[in-house]
Amino acid sequence: MTLLLILGLIAPVQDAGLQLRERNLAVMGTELELKVLGEDPAKLEIALDAATAEIRRVEDVMTDWRPSPLTRLNEMAGAGPIVVEPELAQLIQRGLEIGYLTEGAFDISYAGAGVLWDFKRTPPQIPSAEAIEASLSHVDYRRVRVDLEENSVLLPEGMRLGLGGIAKGYGVDRTMAILLEHGIEHGMVSAGGDLKVLGRKFGELWQIAIRHPRDRERVLAVLPVSNTCVMTSGDYERFFIHDGVRYHHILDPRTGRPATGCMSATVVAQNAAYADSLATALCVLGPEEGIALVDSLRGVEALVVGLNGKPLVSNGLRGAEKPSKKD
Repeated sequence: MTLLLILGLIAPVQDAGLQLRERNLAVMGTELELKVLGEDPAKLEIALDAATAEIRRVEDVMTDWRPSPLTRLNEMAGAGPIVVEPELAQLIQRGLEIGYLTEGAFDISYAGAGVLWDFKRTPPQIPSAEAIEASLSHVDYRRVRVDLEENSVLLPEGMRLGLGGIAKGYGVDRTMAILLEHGIEHGMVSAGGDLKVLGRKFGELWQIAIRHPRDRERVLAVLPVSNTCVMTSGDYERFFIHDGVRYHHILDPRTGRPATGCMSATVVAQNAAYADSLATALCVLGPEEGIALVDSLRGVEALVVGLNGKPLVSNGLRGAEKPSKKD
C-alpha cells in the first residue's frame, strides 16, 4: 500500500534515450501501478496492454470474491479430487509448502474461518466465540491434497481455500514476466503493498521507502533495489475499530481471529508470490519469531514493525534503517 511504500524518493538521473510510460487500474482488490521505460513508446504501450490483460486473467482464476475456478473448487469440497487449471493447482501447492515452512502461520485454508469476517460491513460485527471455534475444524493446510500430475485438488468437506496472501504476489510475478516477454528491461509492477522492480529508473536504482504504519512522516528504511520484490502486509489495509480494538483482515489461522503478531511486515525476495506469503506469515508470527525464520532462509530479508511500534530487521537489512526525527 502507498501507506508504506513510496517510489522515486531519490531523484533519478535522466536519460534522454528512455521514455517512461505508466498505467494505473484497479485489480485484485487493490490499485495496480505499472511503469515501463524504453526507447519506443509504441512498444511500451503494447507491453502495458499485455501486462494489464495478464493480471486481470490471473484475478479471474484466483479470486474468491466472485465465481471463479477457485470458488468452484471450494463448492466441491468433500467430493473427492477435483481437476483444476494447472496454474491453480501449482499455486495451491506452493501455498501448502509455505504452510509447512511457517508451521501453519500461513495457511490457505484460513478461509474456513475467514468467511465469518466482513471488514466492509457497517456497523462492524464480531463473530461469536462459538462460531470461530467451530470454523477452526475446517482450517488445516495439512489435510489438503494436491496431485500435480493430474492437476487435481482434494479438499475435505466444509473446507475453503483463500489465496489472498499469495495470489496478488503471483499476479505481480506473472505481470512482470509478460513485460519481460515484450522486451522491457526497466520497469515496476506495484499492486498495493506487493511490488516488483526490473532494471533501473533512468539509470538509478529504484528507491523504496518503508514508512511506519502508524506515522506516515516516519521513514523506517530506504531500500535501493533492482530485479527484486518488496512486499508488505499489515493491519492497516482492511480493518475496523470496535470498542477500541483494531480488527484487520490478516487472520491467524490458528485462532480464526485477526493476527496479533505485528503492525506490518515487509519482505524482500526474488519471487513475489513467495515474498507475499512470507509477509502474511510474519504478521502472524511477530517480530522475533518472524525475523528468526527469515534469517534462516536464503535470499530473503525482512523488516517487521511490532505492536509496540518498534521495527526489527533481518541480518541483511541492518544499516538500511533511518533514525526517526522523533528519536
